[in-house]
Amino acid sequence: MKEITYNDIIKRLGYFRTKANLSMREASLLLGFNPQFMSTIENGKIELKVKTLLDFCKIVDITPQDFFYLGEHYNKEDKNVLDLYNNLSQDGKQTIIDLMKKLK
Repeated sequence: MKEITYNDIIKRLGYFRTKANLSMREASLLLGFNPQFMSTIENGKIELKVKTLLDFCKIVDITPQDFFYLGEHYNKEDKNVLDLYNNLSQDGKQTIIDLMKKLK
């Protein structure tokens, strides 16, 4: 598993902001800060606070777990598949694994 760095978190911040169709200015204002706030975080001029990250997750409609979801790009469909898989019995999980191997 790849270790997540502070720079990875900042990249994810920009990824989710863009995915929510928010400019840096719009996100800053929704968070209750001056229009340049997100720019200063994404450009590394100030550090991101945990409270700001939690508030950010709310404005882009994701959970903190979604924010830290492993993978290059967040994908709700992948997360839904994993949730469904985790609710299966061991036999059901093995059936899915066997099917996926056949479909490769």
